[in-house]
Amino acid sequence: MVKVIAEKCIGCNACIRACPVPNANRFDGNVVHVNNDECIQCGECIKGCPHGARDYDDDIEMLMKDIRRGNVSLIVAPAIKTAFDGSWRHVLQWLKDSGVKDVYDVSFGADICTYLHIQYVNKNPGAKIISQPCAAIVNYAEKHKNELFKSLSPIQSPMMCSAIYVKKYLGNNDTLVGLSPCIAKGDEFRNTDGIIKYNVTFRKLAEYIKKNNVHLKTGHSEFEFSDARGFDGAFYPIPGGLKECLRVYNPDLSVTTSEGVGKIYEDLDVYLETSRDKLPTVFDVLSCEFGCNSGVGARDDFNTFNAYDVMVNAKNWAFKQNALKRFHRGIFRKLDINDFLRGYTDRHVSEPPTEAQVQQAFAQMGKLTKADQEFDCHACGYKSCRAMALSIIAGNNTPLNCIQYEKLHLKEMQEKTAEQHEELSQAVYEIKSALTSLQDKVMPIAENSENHLVKNEEVVAEMGTLNSEIDGIVQGINEISESVFNISQNIEDYERMLKSIKDIAEQTNILAINASIEAARVGAAGKGFAVVANEVRSLAVKSNNTVKKAEANTESIMGCIKQINSITEKMTDKVSDTQHSADVTRAAMGKIRQGSEQISGNVQEISAIVEELNSMVETMTNDN
Repeated sequence: MVKVIAEKCIGCNACIRACPVPNANRFDGNVVHVNNDECIQCGECIKGCPHGARDYDDDIEMLMKDIRRGNVSLIVAPAIKTAFDGSWRHVLQWLKDSGVKDVYDVSFGADICTYLHIQYVNKNPGAKIISQPCAAIVNYAEKHKNELFKSLSPIQSPMMCSAIYVKKYLGNNDTLVGLSPCIAKGDEFRNTDGIIKYNVTFRKLAEYIKKNNVHLKTGHSEFEFSDARGFDGAFYPIPGGLKECLRVYNPDLSVTTSEGVGKIYEDLDVYLETSRDKLPTVFDVLSCEFGCNSGVGARDDFNTFNAYDVMVNAKNWAFKQNALKRFHRGIFRKLDINDFLRGYTDRHVSEPPTEAQVQQAFAQMGKLTKADQEFDCHACGYKSCRAMALSIIAGNNTPLNCIQYEKLHLKEMQEKTAEQHEELSQAVYEIKSALTSLQDKVMPIAENSENHLVKNEEVVAEMGTLNSEIDGIVQGINEISESVFNISQNIEDYERMLKSIKDIAEQTNILAINASIEAARVGAAGKGFAVVANEVRSLAVKSNNTVKKAEANTESIMGCIKQINSITEKMTDKVSDTQHSADVTRAAMGKIRQGSEQISGNVQEISAIVEELNSMVETMTNDN
C-alpha cells in the first residue's frame, strides 16, 4: 500500500501530476497525503516523486514469519527474470532452502489465461473485451469507472489462474503467497476470495536480502519450478504480451494495446464512447508504460532494453518447444473455464459532484469565467482546472494550490504592499523628522549634563573645604570651652580664698574691737595698744571692702563665663547643624554626581541610538 514519508514531502505536486485518478491525493497545504480509498495502487506517484517522499509497504516480513512456521508455497510472476537478472534462480532456491515448500511459475498461469481467453472469444462470437491481468486497471474500474465492468474480461489474471490451478487441480492446501512486481496485486488477492494470502514484491524482497546480508549462491543453479512451467506466458510482462500470446493461437484475432498512465486511462474513456463495431475483439491494457517488468515493485534501475532482451530470449526458447509441450494440450483439456471466471465489485467511495458544486469550487479559486475554468496550466498537478475543482470538492485540495488563484492574490498583495509602502515611506519621513528633532533636543541635554557633572564636582570639592573649616571652628570652640572651664575652676579657687580673707577680716575686726575695749579700760597705759587696735580694725574694714569688691567682680566674671558658655553651646549647636548640613549636602552632591554621570551616559547612548536610527532611516529612504 502506498505511503507518504512526510518529512521528505515538499508539496511540489509531482505525485498529483503522475496520478491517473483525481482524488487519490490529499493536499493539506504542506504535505500531499495518500487517500488509499481512492488510490488504485498503480505506483506512479512513487516513480514520479523526485524527493523520495513516496514508498509502499508489502508483506515481506509476514512471508518470512510464515516460512518459519512452514506450509508456504510461492506463486512467482515471470518478471522475476528481469528483476533479479541472472540470479533469479538463486533467489528462489534460497527461499526454498529457507523453508518454502513449492514454487510455481506464473508463466504457466499466463498460458492458462491466454488459452481461456481464446476459449471465451470462440464461445462468445462478437465479444468485445478489455484484458484484466493489470490489477491497477481493475482497481480503477471498481473504484472510479464501473462502466468498464461490462467490458472487462471475466477470465482471471495469470497469477490467479496459477493459484486456482494449484489449489483445485493440484490439491495444494499450503498458504499461497504471490511474488510479483505489482503492489496493486495485494488488492486483487483480497478481492478474489483470498486464494492467494498476500503479496510480496521483488523490490522489497531484494531490500530484505541486502539488509539481512543474505549471501546468494553463484554459478549454475539446480532450481526448477514445481509442476508445469510456462512457455509463451513468460512474454506477458512486456507491453503487448497478451496480444503476442493470443495471436500464437489466432493470428487474425483483432487485438489493440495501450500502456502507461499518460495514455491508457484516457483511452479507456474513449473506448466507452466508441461504437461497438469499431472496437477490437481484445483491448490489451497495462497501467505501466513498459509492462509489468517496470512495475514499482520490480526494481529501481529498470532498463527497458535489458528487460526486452530477457523476454525475447524466453519467447525464443518457448518457440523451440514442441507444440504438445508448449501448449500444454494434455493439461488444458482438463480445465473447466468456469473455475477461472471472476466478477467485479463496485467499490466507489465518493459520488460525482453536481455542476453547482463544481461551480462553487471554481468560485473558491476565483475562476468565474469559462476562460479561467479552462486555463488548465497543470501547475496544481491535475490535467485540468475542472479536475482540480473536483479535488477541492472531495476535500483533497485547497484553492491555495492553484497558481492562477495565487497570482490573483499575489496581485492584490502587491497592490496592498504598494499602498503600505507609500504609508511606510510617509512614516519613515515622519520618523526621520522626529529623530532629527529628538537629536536636536538630546545634544543640549548631553552638553548640559556634562557641564552639570563638572559643576557638581566643583561643589563637592568646595563642600570638602567647608567641612575642613567647620572642623577648625569646632576645634576652636572646644578650646574656648576648655579655657572657660579652666577659668571657672580658678575663680572657684579665688572665691575660696576671698572667703578665707573675709573670715580673717571679720576675726581681725572683732579682735580690734576687743583690743580697743581693753585699751580703754586700761587708760593711759593702753593708748599705744589702742592705736594699733584702731589700725588693725581699719585694715579689717579695708580687707572686708576689698573682698566685697572682689566678690562683685567674681559674680560679674561668672556671669560673663555663663554668657560665654551659653554662646559656646549655641555656636557648637550651630556648627554641628552646619556640619550635618554640609555632610548631607556632600552626600546629596555625591548622588547628584552619580545621577549626572548616569544621565550623561544615558544621553550618550540615546544620542548613539538616534544616530543609528538616523542612519537606518537614511538607508531606507535611499532604498525607496
